[in-house]
Amino acid sequence: MKRIFEWLGGFALIAFSFYFTDKVSLMVASKSELMQEIVSVSDEYKEDYIDAVIDVKDNTIVPGKYGKEINNEESYLNMHDFGSFNENYLVYDYIKPKTSLEDNKDKYIVSGNPQNRSVGIIIEPSENIQKYLDSKDIEYDIIANSAQDITDSEAEYINGANNLEYFKTLDSKISNNKHICIKEYSNLDSCINSNYYIILPQIKLQNSNIVEVKNNISPGSIILISSKTDIKNIELILNEISYKDLDIVYISKLIDEKEAN
Repeated sequence: MKRIFEWLGGFALIAFSFYFTDKVSLMVASKSELMQEIVSVSDEYKEDYIDAVIDVKDNTIVPGKYGKEINNEESYLNMHDFGSFNENYLVYDYIKPKTSLEDNKDKYIVSGNPQNRSVGIIIEPSENIQKYLDSKDIEYDIIANSAQDITDSEAEYINGANNLEYFKTLDSKISNNKHICIKEYSNLDSCINSNYYIILPQIKLQNSNIVEVKNNISPGSIILISSKTDIKNIELILNEISYKDLDIVYISKLIDEKEAN
C-alpha cells in the first residue's frame, strides 16, 4: 500500500512539473517579440461568423459561415522554429454560427453561401455528359439511383435512391460518402434518419431554358443538369460561369460552412 502511495505521489509530482513548465513557457512566450507581433495582428485576421438563413415557410436553408480567430499560443509554437512571423503559419480557432446548417439538416439546402463565389453542378446519370465534364476537369456531382450508376468517375455521388433498400445499398457502396441527398429524387425519410444533407437545386438546366439559367447563375448557385441536355448548351453555361468569375466545386465543399473562410 505504501508503494502505491509513493507511485501516486510521483505521478502527481510529474504532472505538476509539466503543468508548471508549460505555465512558465507560456509566460516567457507572451513577452517575446514574436508573440507580441502575433497578438498585434489578431484583430486584423479575425472574422465574425455568419448565421445560416432559414426560410421557415419553405423549410429551406442557405448555409452560414464559421467565424475564425487566431490561436495565439498555437501560432507561436508553429512559428517558433521558423524564427519569425509568417502569416502562412497562423493557426485558427473556428467559431460555429449560432444558426448553423449542422443543426438543421432536416431543411432543404437551396444554395451555398454566396461569399464563397462558387457554384455546384449536379447531373442526372449520363455517360456523354460525364465524359465531357471529366475531359474539362470539372468537379461535379452525380445522382445515383442504384449501385449501377456508380462508375470509376472522380465525381462526387449523391444518394438519389427513392426507397429504403436502395438507399442502404448506396450508402455502403459510395466511397468517400459525403452524405448528400437531393429532394425529388431521394427517399427523404431515409435521408433525415441518416443525418444526410438534402439539396434542393433552384436552377434546372434543360435545352429549352438556356437564357434563363445564364441570367440566374450567381455565387452559391446549385445547378441541376438534365441527362438530355445537349453538350453545346452545357458548354454555354460553363462559359457563363467562367465569365462571372465563379469557381465550380463539389456540392460538399459548396455547402461547407468552414469553406467560406
